[in-house]
Amino acid sequence: MPNGEVLARLYGPEYQSVLADHENGGEREISYVTRHLTAVHQGAPGLFVDYGCGRGRLLQEVSRLGWRTVGVEFDQDVAASVCRETGIEVVGRDEAHRSLRGRVDVLHLGDVIEHLTVIHEQMPTVIDLLAPGGILIAQGPLESNTNLFTFAVWLARKTTRARSAAMPPYHVLLATAAGQRGLFRRFGLCLRSFEVSEVAWPAPQRIGLRDVGNVRTVGMFTLRLVSQFFSRIGPRDWGNRYFYVGQRT
Repeated sequence: MPNGEVLARLYGPEYQSVLADHENGGEREISYVTRHLTAVHQGAPGLFVDYGCGRGRLLQEVSRLGWRTVGVEFDQDVAASVCRETGIEVVGRDEAHRSLRGRVDVLHLGDVIEHLTVIHEQMPTVIDLLAPGGILIAQGPLESNTNLFTFAVWLARKTTRARSAAMPPYHVLLATAAGQRGLFRRFGLCLRSFEVSEVAWPAPQRIGLRDVGNVRTVGMFTLRLVSQFFSRIGPRDWGNRYFYVGQRT
């Protein structure tokens, strides 16, 4: 696992450009949270924290619904930058654990858990931000979960020479649906909702005429469409992305 020094380099200010390049499907994840927010939290809007808030887009949408919003980022310089750009309070990880512990009504972890390097220590600390009865909304990839696309890529890598990775391994944990549910149970959360879907990434979301000559792009796009079809008609847990709602008891 990356140590503290490596993590500081991975998630410094340059990471914002990585987020900008990989935000496909972001609107879908944001709309999921905003649609569910009123349903999962009974009563008036309270304190909403986006832990690992990225560029702050979700914070802006939730603040429009009347919630007090706070973002949390790994790097203090990144937190200050997002705060300046959005006008919303964004704090570093250490400050969040000092000032917000036990006060958060709804905590959002969007594409965060797969980055945690010492999860048995980090998850309890994150969950401690929730007030008693507080709600956790989590979403992220299921990169080891069953679906046709993942199986085909695994098979191709077994039978052909795999290309070298072109970016740092930000995701250090690869989850399945059963494993992800088990993780939340282990840390004392009561399940309220768990959904599995299949999104396009890492295949292209759409292709155009200029892509017709690119066999790899067309092949991945077509494979993903077929895989999504089988996931819709197949077992409940087929897919590559989860949406979770749980409550701190």
